[in-house]
Amino acid sequence: MTTWVHFFSGAGIPAWFSMEGLWRIDWYRVQEVIPVQGESPFALRRGAELVRIETGSPVRFSGDDIAAEGLIPLHLQGVMQHLHYTGRAEREDLERVSRPEPGLSGEMITVLILVGKSEAWWKMAQDERQVLFQKTARHEGHRNIGYRYADRIYRRLYHARYVHPAAPYDFITYFEFESSHTADFRSLLSELRDIRKNPEWLYVDFECEVWMAKSPPPRAPLSEGRICSPSSCGPVG
Repeated sequence: MTTWVHFFSGAGIPAWFSMEGLWRIDWYRVQEVIPVQGESPFALRRGAELVRIETGSPVRFSGDDIAAEGLIPLHLQGVMQHLHYTGRAEREDLERVSRPEPGLSGEMITVLILVGKSEAWWKMAQDERQVLFQKTARHEGHRNIGYRYADRIYRRLYHARYVHPAAPYDFITYFEFESSHTADFRSLLSELRDIRKNPEWLYVDFECEVWMAKSPPPRAPLSEGRICSPSSCGPVG
């Protein structure tokens, strides 16, 4: 079953967004936005609210949804896919050690990282990309680096390249971890960005971090232009 994710700014949702097929809703408050490579294409500041919605179908952009001055409206959209560059045994091993998704807790930190790859990456054949992604005699590789942190850092990857081609990012990566593991998370990022360990990162040309904390859901009806409470809109994560 396909899972689509949508991130909106504010505690409410646009009138054009259909709630049909809604699976879950989570609320966040932004703590910090860090452009790592390239400039952030949207205006998002400390204290801003974000809503994450998962649905069973996509939501299309229209011309009216594009913000002025060339900024992307804060409707980030992606879709989950099967794990790429990962064999069956590797996938089963990763599933065995990976931590489950955390619940709402003041001790948790959430980080959203938007990542864009260069055209050179997308022009390579699948087997060429796989060599860069996995462990070899020359480098540790993305998969092996991530595996060492999977027991304490929850991660979900959403693909966005063919969902919104005008956006500078190809992936929306979602992380959650206890605040006590912040140093581990920063170490994970440092290793992934080290091209000696992970040459795949040579092909990253856009990256932006959004550090957040999960918030309790607001209790306002949909008729007021805000998202409903858990009791009035079905399953909520």
